Amino acid sequence: MKNLLNLLSKIAERLSYHPIHIILGLVTATLGILLIVDDNYYFWPPGMTSFINSDCVGTWALFTGLGLIYVAIQRVIPSKANTIWLLSQCGFVGGESFLELMHGIVTHNNHLLALSFAMFGYLLITFWVIRTGSVTNSKIMERIKNRDKKISKEGGQN
Repeated sequence: MKNLLNLLSKIAERLSYHPIHIILGLVTATLGILLIVDDNYYFWPPGMTSFINSDCVGTWALFTGLGLIYVAIQRVIPSKANTIWLLSQCGFVGGESFLELMHGIVTHNNHLLALSFAMFGYLLITFWVIRTGSVTNSKIMERIKNRDKKISKEGGQN
């Protein structure tokens, strides 16, 4: 019982490392599951419905969401993996928001139009996460360079 409580406390601690990544991952994985289950979600453009409604798009979203969650529970986010998963997220959410907007325009459905703008906001949050991550990575790289310069100066004095 103690081991289980200890494991649960470690998981809870890791979930608090990068909560925005976890939220992005959960939403994207949920969208992926919904797209896998519903094979008739998209009806426009008519020539592409078989591809867009295929399980490939839903699986892409599901794996992207799970990848974001995996990266988020690491103590230190691996920057290359983070960039790959966030760019995959941008591709999926950008396409999703465009398709929702087009469905709303074609059907004159205000709910789909509103959902497309919500998805666009979700895309902007993803861009913000990418931007803040790259700023953090550049600050870390600058600190490492300064540390290396300091070490090389100290080593040259001996």
